Amino acid sequence: SYVPTPFPIPTYPLVAPYQADVDTRRNGSVWYRITQNATLLAKAVNNIRSLTGTSVSLQWLFIATWDHVGYCCNGIDKTNTFQAVLATDNIRSYAIFLYADGLIQWPSSGAQVGFNAGNNV
Repeated sequence: SYVPTPFPIPTYPLVAPYQADVDTRRNGSVWYRITQNATLLAKAVNNIRSLTGTSVSLQWLFIATWDHVGYCCNGIDKTNTFQAVLATDNIRSYAIFLYADGLIQWPSSGAQVGFNAGNNV
């Protein structure tokens, strides 16, 4: 059974919407895109405003999707789907992690969500 190295990790920076034993060898896919789509920008602005009370004017979004990914080692009886949305107004940066209701089917012991600067802090 895979258990991720707990934060902080001294060797590399990362953004982890679900750091666990994701395995795409037999099932699922991971993709990303950068967009300036007005509808998606407005949705992200609303999410940020509702969570922080701050009004922002976002320039772009980086959206990464893990779609029906399996778990180690070649597990496909349960799958997870989640997204990371990174956004900026060219002054501040924001991260939004999205987990669709019912689409986290294999919780992992030791799974982590968050940020790691790679400097052991």
